[in-house]
Amino acid sequence: MIVESYEDVIALSGALHSNQWDTLHTAISLLLKRHPEGVVIDCSGLTDCNMMGADTFHNVINFLKNHDARVIVAAVPAPVMHWIKQVPDVRSQLPIAPSVEAARNSLYLLNDRDADDYLPTKKKKNRVEATNQFLIVLNGTECDKWVLSTAREMGDGMNAMISVMFPIIVPRDMPLQSPMPEIEIIAQKLLNDTNQALEKAHFQHEVYVERARDIPSAIQDVLKTYPATHVIVGLPQCDGEHDQVAAKLIKLTLEKVSSAVIFVRGPKA
Repeated sequence: MIVESYEDVIALSGALHSNQWDTLHTAISLLLKRHPEGVVIDCSGLTDCNMMGADTFHNVINFLKNHDARVIVAAVPAPVMHWIKQVPDVRSQLPIAPSVEAARNSLYLLNDRDADDYLPTKKKKNRVEATNQFLIVLNGTECDKWVLSTAREMGDGMNAMISVMFPIIVPRDMPLQSPMPEIEIIAQKLLNDTNQALEKAHFQHEVYVERARDIPSAIQDVLKTYPATHVIVGLPQCDGEHDQVAAKLIKLTLEKVSSAVIFVRGPKA
């Protein structure tokens, strides 16, 4: 097997008939230093595989368990995928994308790969000190505009830092770092629009995504790193159909969050 790298991509070609983790590990480690957003393993050039070769991807899974990094396997030919699927835990723990471009779009969700300045997909290490820290949770529903207007009204005239988070909710039968193209497109547009609006209003702010299994868990994970004085969460419209969903969201959020929590819904139709 031949291993080549360019930009943030590791391209594999030829036959994968033995565990090539040592070589792959070196390539991943080097690229992650230059591209902390993540690395793509392009498998489109693989011509053949067996069980010993497929075991390479079990080592990839172990690497992801022990490192705060994203590595996405992409463009796997069907015969190779047959063997990869035989690897224990691969279905639930190995992020796989249909193409290199799909994988890169997920890695650079809020970033322009060709720009020097970009929005962070991960939380900033150095935040602006403020008396009030607001965590705003958006989810791509009609209620988002009411959540944002509530946060802006609360933060107006206050020494407030506004953090806007869009949770990428990944089903439990998929790896947490799996690309989610449809919801990622929504998150990208919404957070870019929100970033521009908050810049125009001169609010101290940051925007990012958080991958989780549910919204309360996403909030809890963020607060472990950056405690907030206020958490503002949107609810589904109260139309009867979504009442139970809203009630469950309120219950689970209050169980996981000790900060002040404000739930917002838009006006009834």
